[in-house]
Amino acid sequence: MVDYWKYVGVMQLPSDVPQAIKDEWETTLKAERARILANLKTKIPSEVAYKDRIGDASSDKYEAFLASVGGAWDRDMILMKQRAKLARQYDQWLADIDSAFASGGAFDVNVTAKKGKLKLARYTLGATGLRYDSSVGFGVWNPAVMGALLLRGDTRCARYFDGNDTFTGTLESVVDSAKGRLITPAMIAETVKCRVLAKFADEAGLTTLRDAVITDANTRLDDILQAGLDTAHKTLPKDVTWVLAWDAGAGDIKLTVTDIH
Repeated sequence: MVDYWKYVGVMQLPSDVPQAIKDEWETTLKAERARILANLKTKIPSEVAYKDRIGDASSDKYEAFLASVGGAWDRDMILMKQRAKLARQYDQWLADIDSAFASGGAFDVNVTAKKGKLKLARYTLGATGLRYDSSVGFGVWNPAVMGALLLRGDTRCARYFDGNDTFTGTLESVVDSAKGRLITPAMIAETVKCRVLAKFADEAGLTTLRDAVITDANTRLDDILQAGLDTAHKTLPKDVTWVLAWDAGAGDIKLTVTDIH
């Protein structure tokens, strides 16, 4: 068997998210403040709804969470206190959300305060790209998205290859025409999750954990991919692989997608 086509893409980590994106996030979210409050009150219109959808729902999950705690914990008392205290909080909850979502209230203050944390979005954008603007250092389509589009035989990809991309062979679609559009978003999401966690682990010096994250992700990704392949590629001698690996030279994740005949 030989490689019919092969794509290799190395992910990148720009130093920051452009200020324009941070400002747009802040402006857009603040503009939604009144609608968020209205929707919240529509979902929780009364004390009865509060007890059912917040109080009891939370307490039920809390009971399940503490189901296996050891004898050192007074589990029954903890659960009774949590349920009783939460069930009587409707008036306070209502006052708190009205205050938080008032103009200039906690919602507005916290949106502005958290804007700087959008710098973390570079870990995601470094894997996916920023499709409407390549000038900000992310690329239009980065490896997670590029690989998924290539699985579907998308010929537009070649227009957006950059120095982090290598493609050889003759492109063809390898996924089922219907299932492909269902599994490729999952491929992207799993790849992004792996990249972020692996990069975090590497930055913390946890190389064993980093490699374990990659190994686990590759297993899940192959399961997803095999479910979406077209009939021809489900049977040897044809096969398709999607493999994440740590690229020591780049200090980041490398994706290799191969269509094998």
